[in-house]
Amino acid sequence: MTEPTQLLALLADIDEPALSESFALAPGHWLLLLLLVAACLFALTIALRYWRFQRPKRLARRLWQQLDATDPTMPAQLNQLLKRLLKAYAPQHPLLTADTESWQQHWQSQLSAPLQLPPLQPLLYQAPTQHNALERQQLYQCGGVFIQRFNGRLYQHTTSPATGPGTGVDHAGA
Repeated sequence: MTEPTQLLALLADIDEPALSESFALAPGHWLLLLLLVAACLFALTIALRYWRFQRPKRLARRLWQQLDATDPTMPAQLNQLLKRLLKAYAPQHPLLTADTESWQQHWQSQLSAPLQLPPLQPLLYQAPTQHNALERQQLYQCGGVFIQRFNGRLYQHTTSPATGPGTGVDHAGA
C-alpha cells in the first residue's frame, strides 16, 4: 500500500477556467433581440407615417381655433380652410370644383343630426351685413365638428361618375 504522503503528492490542483468579464448572449437571445428591435422600428415607422398623414388635419384644427366667429369674413375663411384641408388629402377631388349646394350637402352629411349647417350661399356670397352673428357662430361650430370628424383616407380614392376605372381619368392617379 502506498503512503498517504505519496498519494497527496499525486493530487493535482483543480484548474477552473477564468471568469468571463463580458456577458455573452446565446444566439437565440440575439435573434429575439433582433426581432424586438425590428418590431419597434416597424411600429415607430407606422406611427410616424400616421403622424405625418394627420398633419394637415392638425394644422386645420389650429387655424380653425384662430378664426374669430364674430368676424364678418369668417365664413369665407372657414370655407377656404376646409377646401384646403380636402385638397391636402385629395388634390383632384370633385368637391373642390363643385357648386355651393353640393358642398353644403356633403358638409351636412358629415355632421351629426342635431347640428344644422346654415345656408352657405348667403354666408359666402352676400355682403357680410346681410347675415347675422348667430349664423356665423353656427357655421363656426359646424366647421369645427367637420374638421374633428374629417378622415383623409375616405377622400383619397374617390371617383365621380365622369372619372374612375374604365373612363381614362382617375383622380387618385392624376
